[in-house]
Amino acid sequence: MAVGVLAIAVSIGTALGVMSGTLGAPAQVEKNESSNAAVSLAAWNGPARTQDTPEGIVPSVPSNFPGATLAPVGAVAVFAPWIKKAGALCSEITPAVIASLYSVENGFKYGPDTDISPEGGRGPGRFTTAAWTAYGKDGDGDGKMDILGVADPVMTTGYRLCDLVKQAQSWQKSGEVEGDTVDLALAAYDVGPDAVREAGGVPADKAGEVPAEQAVAAPFVAQIKSLQDSFALMLAPFDYNNLAAAVGGVVEAGLKFLGLPYVWGGGNINGPSMGGFDCSGLTSYAIHAATGVTLPRTSETQWGVGVEVPLDQAQPGDLLFGNWQAGGPGHVAIYVGNGQMLHAPTFGDVVKVGPIFAGMKARRVV
Repeated sequence: MAVGVLAIAVSIGTALGVMSGTLGAPAQVEKNESSNAAVSLAAWNGPARTQDTPEGIVPSVPSNFPGATLAPVGAVAVFAPWIKKAGALCSEITPAVIASLYSVENGFKYGPDTDISPEGGRGPGRFTTAAWTAYGKDGDGDGKMDILGVADPVMTTGYRLCDLVKQAQSWQKSGEVEGDTVDLALAAYDVGPDAVREAGGVPADKAGEVPAEQAVAAPFVAQIKSLQDSFALMLAPFDYNNLAAAVGGVVEAGLKFLGLPYVWGGGNINGPSMGGFDCSGLTSYAIHAATGVTLPRTSETQWGVGVEVPLDQAQPGDLLFGNWQAGGPGHVAIYVGNGQMLHAPTFGDVVKVGPIFAGMKARRVV
């Protein structure tokens, strides 16, 4: 893989602010959501299903899913479950390493419209045809290897990097190379294992002694290392698998779709529609999936179900209502615990976990 150009459209700081919810309640959150659509994810050539894994339950995202237009925040959200899974394959390769690599490679772009590298690399991982043939994995278990999608390239990268870590450790043991193991693995990922062994470490420009196509390895590795701390923080809001296991039920049902785009009128008791959820579509699905209870479709009408409880007595799975207007609440979310809520916020955003908005009220519907 050749060195890509770091192409993040907004600063890391801005992205962190958006995802952590520190900006407070959005100026305009949807109101009176409709349920007039029932187009499933299958409309984008991908099954409307989830994958059960040892690390949790994550959504399968096809290569032409509309979330490809949400970069970098939305794209990172879509990548996050797979980055976490790939980053758990071996101890040396963390999710932050993989996220940084994908930022450098292609800026989290995926789908049929992603650009092709000068070397012919395609998709978010910039795999060439030869590399994909040799190393490609069916990461989401859907029976095909999608070089342009999310799950398959990310999992392929994880497996490949862990394999290269083992190779680097053997080279270090035999005295063939020097340097940090992860640096060596990243360099081998970029320019190939033979180039690293021949250079005795990460190939770097030494007065023209290293071929130009190999000398790119050093800046490639340095760029990834420079981003790891930022991406560790960026990924933190999406790490809720342990939380889902702890609270179960309604919260776990909603967390299956972490990272899906907000779509006005999207979602119902059967799952997302039109490619995503709006706020009450998400709560409708989660409550029904966990309890079998069918809620009315809008935030205003959902406020009429169950009983109000003091906000400081809310429990995970209770619903939170806010953005109060003449007709009632314009927004609804699922309480997660510790002052956090799971919700589909507004246009241009994604299903995520963030701090409770000021002025919200809690309701126990089951």
